[in-house]
Amino acid sequence: MKSFNEFIQESSLTRLKSKSDKGGMAVLSGSRADKSAKENKARAKQLDKDIRGKGLPGATKVTGRYDEKDKKTGKVTKVKERSHVVTSGKMGKRKFKKAVKALGKKYDQDAVITQTKGGGGATLKRTRKGALPKRNIPIGKMRPGRTGEMDTKVKGKTFTYESSYLRVQQRGRTFSIVLNWKGRLLNTQMFFPQFTRPTKEQVSLEINKVYPGAMVYYYNPIDKDPTQPLVFAGRS
Repeated sequence: MKSFNEFIQESSLTRLKSKSDKGGMAVLSGSRADKSAKENKARAKQLDKDIRGKGLPGATKVTGRYDEKDKKTGKVTKVKERSHVVTSGKMGKRKFKKAVKALGKKYDQDAVITQTKGGGGATLKRTRKGALPKRNIPIGKMRPGRTGEMDTKVKGKTFTYESSYLRVQQRGRTFSIVLNWKGRLLNTQMFFPQFTRPTKEQVSLEINKVYPGAMVYYYNPIDKDPTQPLVFAGRS
């Protein structure tokens, strides 16, 4: 027999799943890795006010989690951040998506997750220029009880989506590139969407779109550093 707490946990997740199926739901955060715990707590509190200020219902507090790999040891840690699940209420889907995206931009987020009625699943929507390779990335339907590289925890229960940006990114690789530009030695990271390793000529071609006249010294595949700017190959 389930305890009262287990019942409450499953009930909360069931309500979210029901809202997800009906559409008009979004997941967003006000946290930033470069902010202190105190600053992120204040940002989460202000985001609650901003959500209501947009005419939306109060958000459900959840814990967003993602895998972060240590470059030196290779150890994978599940990093946590305060997230908010918000429903559209009586707001139309176009206005709802616009409101959620505006909040993502305000809090300098890479993306927000939105799902609207008839959308055929959730979408990762880019809210900061250069954060994702595409403006909209389909991530499938909500899957209660599952965990993954990216998941969300609500009252002890987790859910994730059929796919994630991390899996999209694995179709290509991020490279650390050392280059000389105008007499300065620079290091940058660039994402190449192809499955195969790019040639030095390809890397030079893409780098010169950003740094005209630059000379590439060497490049190596790395795990994307979320604290550093990321350039995407293929953009002019």
